[in-house]
Amino acid sequence: MEKRLIVAIAASLLVLLVFQKINPPKKTPTKGQMTFVPAETVNKQIERKEKSSEEAFKEQAQTELKEEKTVIETDTFYLSFSDIGGSLEKIILKEYQEKGQEQVLVDNSSSKEMIFAMKSPTIPGLTKRKFKQTKSDNFLAYTFEDPGKVKVIKKYEFYNSLDYIVLDVSTKNISSEHIYLSYQLNGPTNLKQVSQVAGRSFLEACTMENDKLWKVKSGKALQKKTGQISWTGIKNRYFALIVKPENPEKTIAVETMGAKNLAITIESPERQLAPGETRSEKYLLYAGPLDEKRIEAAEMDIKGLVDYGFFGGVSKVLLSVLKFFHKITKNWGVAIILLTIGINIVMFPLTYKSFSSMQQMKQVQPHMQKLRDLHKDNPQKLNKEMMELYKKHKVNPLGGCLPMVLQMPIFLALYQGLIRSISLKGASFLWIADLAKPDGVPLPGKLPFIGNTVNILPLIMVGVMILQQKISQKLAPAVGTSAEQEKQQKMITMMMPIFFGFLFYRMPSGLVLYWLTNTVLMTIEQGFIAKRSNA
Repeated sequence: MEKRLIVAIAASLLVLLVFQKINPPKKTPTKGQMTFVPAETVNKQIERKEKSSEEAFKEQAQTELKEEKTVIETDTFYLSFSDIGGSLEKIILKEYQEKGQEQVLVDNSSSKEMIFAMKSPTIPGLTKRKFKQTKSDNFLAYTFEDPGKVKVIKKYEFYNSLDYIVLDVSTKNISSEHIYLSYQLNGPTNLKQVSQVAGRSFLEACTMENDKLWKVKSGKALQKKTGQISWTGIKNRYFALIVKPENPEKTIAVETMGAKNLAITIESPERQLAPGETRSEKYLLYAGPLDEKRIEAAEMDIKGLVDYGFFGGVSKVLLSVLKFFHKITKNWGVAIILLTIGINIVMFPLTYKSFSSMQQMKQVQPHMQKLRDLHKDNPQKLNKEMMELYKKHKVNPLGGCLPMVLQMPIFLALYQGLIRSISLKGASFLWIADLAKPDGVPLPGKLPFIGNTVNILPLIMVGVMILQQKISQKLAPAVGTSAEQEKQQKMITMMMPIFFGFLFYRMPSGLVLYWLTNTVLMTIEQGFIAKRSNA
């Protein structure tokens, strides 16, 4: 019986093994193993792959198109255009030079984000298409035709002695059906940075939208505005790129390019084109100095673009006087000195009155000390007696502060004017190579914290300010103070010139020259008044 049971179990196991061998169990597919899918699905996948391969091939062919560049020269510019996208690649100003080289305003040859590059959902990849070029004496035209759909013509017009060019964008419906067309146009983009002041680059995007000035600093996230766009542009310390659309109904997008640059995109609203209908629109591009008169010559309302700050009106007056002196002397350094002398002549009556008030305060100081001792326990009585003393001797206790109070608005206005005035760019004076930069005299070696150059002008200014402080101490009222207080006062007096030295050390040398000249004149005036008072 047991033998039969064993034989039955063995036979059952044998049948089970044979069955598993003939019909193996289905395994769950894993990564790297083949699975069976319907033939229809396979055909669709192959079709998609073939299409993507074809698109990749076309894209590669587009990128490998031989680019042809055209350089247009006027009295103002060198303009480099590319027939890939029919866009403006580079702008070089002939008027302003940097170390003997023309001023490169824009160079998009590496970024490929060229000015007036055009994008449209109706014509994909338009920025990478090769345009057909037509050239004449005063215009350059680029044409692209998408067979049976749309024809695009970008015509650039040039004016020999002006600071702007005009682009005429023409789109024609060459299909037999109505189409809806919109496009984006690269506006002012990648404006080259110029020298900074105390780390400030002045780079900013400005747009006049619905008669309001909209500003965007570099480093900000993408921002958009939709409305009536009179003009849009990018400016730095000296230069500006501004686009004025013929039709102001636009959307403006401002975004950061890289770490420290800006790009503006002009978006056109969608419009319907009938078969054979052509739509044309012009864009004026100003590329040049941040100069109000020259920008206004391009018929642009640039209110707020050239900004001299709170004392902007004073800045414009001072710059006008500075330009007048430059016409006479033909040197901007001498013009700054003459402007400073002129300001001090106008201010001298107030300065004289101020220093005279200081002398009067010095004379009544003994009486003031007696009143302090007499009414030290009655502050109200002391104040009343002090006012009577001032009235009797006709002394104004605040008179000594008047010149400094009036100097500050003038200084701030001139500061804003000089750091933005392109007239000083590259202007030399004595050992100063560029009045728009620190004087930077080369050293034989590199020193810690200083480098291989030293700014001489601020150091001279510190020395003259120390001399002025010593003269001021002689004129100042002799207040009854302790020895420790006098020591602290002398320390403060010495620290002020050192503070100004640090403040002015990396400032434009034209501004330092103004403050140095002003300090010299104030020192001479104080010495003159001191001698006259002691006579």
